[in-house]
Amino acid sequence: MSLIYSPTMMLTMSTLILSTLMALSSANWILLWAAMELNLLSFIPILLQTKSHQEVEGAVKYFLAQALGSALLLVSSTSMWMPFSSALNYLPLLLTTSLLLKLGSVPCHFWYPSVMASISWASCLILSTWQKLAPISILAFLLSQKNMLFIMFAAGLSALLGGLMGMNQSQLRTIMAYSSIGHIGWMLSLISILKPAASITYFTVYVALITPLFMYMNYFNIQHISHMNISSSWNLTLCLLMLMLLMSLGGLPPLTGFMPKFMAIILLMESTKILALLLILGSLMNLFFYLNIVITSMFLTPSLKIQFPMNNSVPTKSMTTLSILSLGLSPLIMM
Repeated sequence: MSLIYSPTMMLTMSTLILSTLMALSSANWILLWAAMELNLLSFIPILLQTKSHQEVEGAVKYFLAQALGSALLLVSSTSMWMPFSSALNYLPLLLTTSLLLKLGSVPCHFWYPSVMASISWASCLILSTWQKLAPISILAFLLSQKNMLFIMFAAGLSALLGGLMGMNQSQLRTIMAYSSIGHIGWMLSLISILKPAASITYFTVYVALITPLFMYMNYFNIQHISHMNISSSWNLTLCLLMLMLLMSLGGLPPLTGFMPKFMAIILLMESTKILALLLILGSLMNLFFYLNIVITSMFLTPSLKIQFPMNNSVPTKSMTTLSILSLGLSPLIMM
């Protein structure tokens, strides 16, 4: 289901955007915490578009996880200014844990797949893109010797768990949730080796790939792997573009998704080869279940016979094609 446009929704979306920008530009912890709380409260109405039991369950899970993360963030950030804070070596780790919880990364990922499985594709898109911007930017800013190894540990486990848990799923929202956890691992790995610009580049390419993909899944109302070939029954071009987006998201060369992973591997091989190996293993598992979706879409009989209105959107197809085939821009992006 798409976002329901109304004055209330427009106000909520504006608050969501402004609260994230406020968090990114905050100069002290209290303002940062307040901005992230405002972001949380503005995202809840977006999750509750139809007020179905499934969306209410997802919104409650999201609120509880984010509230716990906010509490840890407030306690750890304010405690670091206390006179005895230098003796408490766990405070930087507690602060990092609070941001990983808000981000949905391992070891604090428990809420993320269940929330993604309960909300609409439009809400999934916001949760997978805009809602990650503030936590991952703050993590890049806070990196120090005390939490560097912890972030590396979280990055490696996120890549492995995202690939491993996604292999035995059939619901597409859950698959995309574990895929997102795997991509979070790649972004955190670049942060852990002091490459925040490369992490932002990876995040930008990731957003460019999943935005048209989630738009297609929302338009076709696809919920399950067996529904993927609904689209092929009426619009072959859109079906092929969506399948290529999936393969690009898995990092299959020579598609666009291969570029940020190749860049990350080059940078990681200079400092930590073990982490690079873990990320490659996780990426191979991700690519396995993406190819499983592609093969299912091409060879299995559609389980549903639904006719959708024909909408050959040239801008949408152009954006998708650019997202898939922009590998030639890689040297310019990596400079």
